[in-house]
Amino acid sequence: MNIKIGNNNKISSSTIANTVNGNMEFPKKSWYEKHPIIGGIIVSVIAGVILIFSFWADIVKFIEGVL
Repeated sequence: MNIKIGNNNKISSSTIANTVNGNMEFPKKSWYEKHPIIGGIIVSVIAGVILIFSFWADIVKFIEGVL
């Protein structure tokens, strides 16, 4: 199946598609946006370490005493 357009398939002064902008700039992403799973793991480990501290027992006793 041959398609012939114009003079011996030579296209001149023709528009085949709409105007295409070749200057596509992508916004720069932060590290956390690039790696959300790794970032979530790091945040959960930090939260776990903070919750291990012993002063939370005093806070829980205080809350139980108020309620």
